[in-house]
Amino acid sequence: MTIGDENVYENFDYSLNAQKLMNIRDLDLENLLKSYNINQKTLNEMVASIREWYEKQPHLPQGQIHDRMIIGHLITRGFSVEQCKEKIDNYFSARSKMPDILLGRGSWSPNMERFLKEGYWVVPPMKTKDNHRVILFRIVNPDMVVLDVAKLGFLMGDYRLLNDVTHGDHWILDFSNATLNHALQFTPMLISKIYYFVTSCHAIKIKGIHLVNVPVFGHSILALAKKIMKPKHAERLHLYDGFENIFNVLPRDIFPSDIGGTANTTVQELSDAWYETLQSESWKRFYANQDKNFFVDESKRITPSKITDDFGVEGSFRKLELD
Repeated sequence: MTIGDENVYENFDYSLNAQKLMNIRDLDLENLLKSYNINQKTLNEMVASIREWYEKQPHLPQGQIHDRMIIGHLITRGFSVEQCKEKIDNYFSARSKMPDILLGRGSWSPNMERFLKEGYWVVPPMKTKDNHRVILFRIVNPDMVVLDVAKLGFLMGDYRLLNDVTHGDHWILDFSNATLNHALQFTPMLISKIYYFVTSCHAIKIKGIHLVNVPVFGHSILALAKKIMKPKHAERLHLYDGFENIFNVLPRDIFPSDIGGTANTTVQELSDAWYETLQSESWKRFYANQDKNFFVDESKRITPSKITDDFGVEGSFRKLELD
């Protein structure tokens, strides 16, 4: 992976602040492999096999895959090599299908910088006892731009792709400060793109989606989202009348102290650490490279593309069929 004459992966400190941001420990991957009855030798063979496959795909951007990306996709696909290949193909193919949420990474908008600083996305460093990661989205100010918040979430997701070791995610979406203007920004197409990228392209395994204080005008959006989602994901939706009720299902001790948790940190401290990391020179180079090089050449594709079947050549979502 290069920008000019520089090899970005060679100089890429992808694990910068991983201990601070996500409490990553040396034995995390080893322990996860044991839960799947896989040893390091088998993992290395899987990674080598997928890399060999990748390098034989003329449509995929050569030199752009990192072993840790492969491992991240393997983890979320239960170490199925074939499913991992499909996810990786979709991950790169999605850039041209969904440029509105996946491009513009090399130069952040002022909104994205501010939303990161203000803690619209909160990632507690500690995981649950089941090795699940908790991701919290909250609306801080009424001027939120949903598209920019989504783009920011996927930027943070790529950091997790290269670093996190987890059996799945619990997402908490806190709509306490939602307005009608926010609701109007959740168009069917945007919801479909976000859901498709999360479930079909990125290394994310959803264990639960917890919706807090959904306003009356938000229930129509929720009904729309359920139509778009796979039944297994729709069944993992849970509604709560107040944030305090979250602690009945997720441990209080992993949440920052200023939002009701007992962890020895605050939302602002976590937000500052994420900002410092993602705005580092190493990560800014990586994001700029994504804008430039993370694309497929569909004219060279030798096997059918599921993402093209779903989105069409032009990028219109073909399977958005709602009553």
